[in-house]
Parts: sequence; structure tokens; C-alpha cells
Amino acid sequence: MKQIGLRAHDLGTFNTIEELAVEVGRYGSSVPIQLALKKVLKQAPNADAYTQDFIVSIREALAAHGSYVGVFGCYINPVHPDKAVRDEHLRRFENHLKYAKLLGCPLVGTETGSLTPDCSYNHGTADPKVLDVFYRSIERLLEAAVKYDAIVGVEAVSKQHTISTIKRMANLVEKFDTPHLRVIYDPTNLVPWIGIPEQDGSCRATPSLEAQKDFFCSALDAFGSKIAAIHVKDYRLNEQGFKIGDLTVGQGVLDWKFLFSELRRRNIEVPALLEDLTVSTLRETLALLRTY
Repeated sequence: MKQIGLRAHDLGTFNTIEELAVEVGRYGSSVPIQLALKKVLKQAPNADAYTQDFIVSIREALAAHGSYVGVFGCYINPVHPDKAVRDEHLRRFENHLKYAKLLGCPLVGTETGSLTPDCSYNHGTADPKVLDVFYRSIERLLEAAVKYDAIVGVEAVSKQHTISTIKRMANLVEKFDTPHLRVIYDPTNLVPWIGIPEQDGSCRATPSLEAQKDFFCSALDAFGSKIAAIHVKDYRLNEQGFKIGDLTVGQGVLDWKFLFSELRRRNIEVPALLEDLTVSTLRETLALLRTY
């Protein structure tokens, strides 16, 4: 059975975890969520103030209403140009790793950052020197992951971030071949800014099924066995031919039915978490995805 869930802060912000748990429980049983506490709780403590009791209370509140954490979100900039800030980001991630297993979700997720402090596009991010900084950050986080029996989850973003292509992600998981590093696969994030290429190199507003199959399968061939979670959203091209990549699934052009069938064929059974969801149609979206 597919584990279809959602990103918790897309439902809004809440005063308590109990309020969030009740809201998530409205959408079914055994619903995984991506939990970024600073984004979903109005008065979330800083990561260095987490306690065992606090983390256990989260796990128990969610379980009481039929949900659980599929990704513990701690989105940082691991190549921040200011080393002092970068170190603070890494410490915050390490604190999440410390408590992840107690939360019932060993996977702590982040994107891979940019030379621009807010992680927006910077032409220098693709430089090999930046990749080296990223690798050193990953080495540090993996030391903590081993210590706490947790998992570093890494999500790629095309052009914008340090890990920006299928090949770069494949190289990363090959370089750090350990069960403590896994991939958060967001196919929309990996779509090039001008769309999915056809066999002749062109990009259509709606890519052919053949182009989509090649796009999906190239990623799954490269790192499918390393995937620990999937982000589910959609994209389309604007009038200038550039990607709008923050659409609710079904409002764009990705063939999620094919992708789910391919994941099933390859026995990749991991939480699939909706992003950029539309709350008013969430029940219908979840029902549709559960049929794929």
C-alpha cells in the first residue's frame, strides 16, 4: 500500500502539535507527514532546546490521530558563504539528527544550498569549489548520523542548488556509499528550467510520455535504491518557456500515474509527500493518488 502523505506546514500553522495531529487525522489513517517544526508551530523551540519529552510528545500525538513523520525537515544552506553561519546551520541539522530516531523517523531532510545565503540562484554555485564545501558539510553531518543512528536526506534542485542534476546526485551517493545517506526524490525539482527534453533536444509545453519515461527512469536507474522519500508536486512552462515548479499535483504536466507504476515495479516503497497542496481539494488529490 502506498504511503501517501503531505508536508505539514501546507496545512497552516498551529498552536500545538495536538492541533496539527487532529488536522492531519482528517485525511486518513497512517498518513506520513514532512515535519518542519519552525514552519508548522507558532512557538516552536529552537533545535538546541529540543528535549526527549518534547520529541516523544510529538510522536505520540501524531500516532494518536493516525499519522507519523516521514521526513523530519531541517532545510539549511550547507554551502552558505559565511562559514560561521554555515556552522550554525550544520549544528541545527545535527540536533535534528540527535532526536530523529526518538521521533520515529530517522530521516532528516535538507536541500543542498547555494552561494546566495537564501539559497536562490547564483551562477557560482556550480563551481567545483562549492561542491567541495558541500562534500565537507555532508562528511560532518554523516558523522553525526552514524553517532545517532539517523539518516541524512538530500534533495536536489535543478540549476539553483549545489546538487542540481541526476548525475550530481548519483555521484554524491556513490562517493558516500552509506545507509546513513539517502535521497529525497523530487522529480519536479529536477526538471530543467526549460522543461523535460525530447529525444531531439527540444522541450514541449507538455512533454511526451516517452520523454517523461526517460526522465524518470534515468533518475531511478541512477539512485532509485537510495530513495527514502518522494515529494509530489507539479510544474508547467510559462509563456516565456521557463518552469513554474510549485503547482499542486494534477495542475501541471507530470505523469504521476506512470511514475507511481514504475516505483511499484521497482519495489520502491517510501513515503510520497504532497507539496504545494491545495487544501480545498486535498481529499480529492489524495484519493486520486491512492488509485495510481
